[in-house]
Amino acid sequence: MAAWKAACNQGTINPKVSVRQGKTYLVNQIQFEGPCRSPSITFEILGTIIAPPKAAWTSKNPDFWLSFYHINGLNVVGNGIGVVNGQGSYWWATAAMRFGNCTTLQVSGLKHVNSPRNHVTLYYCKGVNIANIHINAPQTSPNTDGINIGHSTDIHIHDSIIETGDDCVAVSGGTSNVNITHVTCGPGHGISIGSLGQNGENDEVQGISVSSCTFKGTENGVRIKTWQGGSGFARNISFSDITLIAADNPIIIDQFYCNGKICQIAKASAVKVSDVTYTRIHGTTICRKNAAINLSCSSTVPCTNIILNNINITAVASYPTPFARCVNAQAKVNLTVPPLKC
Repeated sequence: MAAWKAACNQGTINPKVSVRQGKTYLVNQIQFEGPCRSPSITFEILGTIIAPPKAAWTSKNPDFWLSFYHINGLNVVGNGIGVVNGQGSYWWATAAMRFGNCTTLQVSGLKHVNSPRNHVTLYYCKGVNIANIHINAPQTSPNTDGINIGHSTDIHIHDSIIETGDDCVAVSGGTSNVNITHVTCGPGHGISIGSLGQNGENDEVQGISVSSCTFKGTENGVRIKTWQGGSGFARNISFSDITLIAADNPIIIDQFYCNGKICQIAKASAVKVSDVTYTRIHGTTICRKNAAINLSCSSTVPCTNIILNNINITAVASYPTPFARCVNAQAKVNLTVPPLKC
C-alpha cells in the first residue's frame, strides 16, 4: 500500500507499481484509491498474487479482494505472465478484482484463476479496454462470472479466453456502448445481457455488440434475461459472426428469468426488449429438450424488432434435431436453421 500511495502522489508521467516477475505474494484484501496526481498510472503484475484462505477474511468486507477506486488513466498489465489467483476453491463468495469509478482504464495480459466469485467487476466506469486476458475457473464453481459490468459505458473487451462456472461476460443495468469481440467463451454460461429487472427494479441497457466470438461447450450462448415485474429496457443489441461448438441453448431471450426459483411469472410489467439483431451465427448444439433458438417474451411487454439472418445451428452427432420457439416476439427471420415462426 505504501508503494501505491507513493506512486499515486507522484507528479511524474505514468508512475508505476510493480509486482516482480518470478515472485509469489500473498495479498490480503486491499483497496487502491485515487484520484492520483498523474493523469495515468500503471499497476504491473509480472509475478503471482494469491488471496488468503477463507479464515483470514474474518471481519473484512466480503464483496471484493482487490479493489481499484476512483482512478483515472489506470493501466493494469501482466505482459502475458502475471497471475491473479483468488484461491476460490476455498469459498465462492467474493469478487477478485473490482474497478469502481475508473475512467480510461486498461487491463491486459493477465491470467485470472479460481476467483472466489466474479473475476473482474466494473461498476460506474467509463472508457475501459480489456484485452488479452485469460480467465479460468472450474466449470462447477458457482457465480464465477468472468467479467461483470454494471452502470458503465464505453467498454471494449477483446482477444481473450474466458472459462468459468457462470457467465463469461454479464452486462447489468445502467450499461451502454459495450463492444465484445474475438472472445472465446467456455465452459460457462455464455455471454448474457442481464439479469435485468429483479425485485421490480428499473434497468436500462443499450448499445451492446458481441461479434466474432466462439462458444465452446457452454451452457448457454448469447442470452438476454429479464425478471417479470421489472421495468426499463434492453435495446440496440447485436450478436454477429458467432461460432458455436457443442453449445447448449445457443440463442435465448428470456423475459421470465427466475434463476431456478419458483416465481410468480404473470406480472403486468417487464423490461422491454427491442431492436436485437442476430446475424451469421453458425455451429453445433447439444440441446435435448430446450429450443436452440428460444424467444420467450411477455404478453404484456412483448419483444419487438427482433431480426435473425443467416443462422445455421445443427446438432452434434447423436443429439436430436434442434428446433426453435417463439412466444410474444415480433421477429423478422431470414435464412434461419432451425426454422423459426413468430
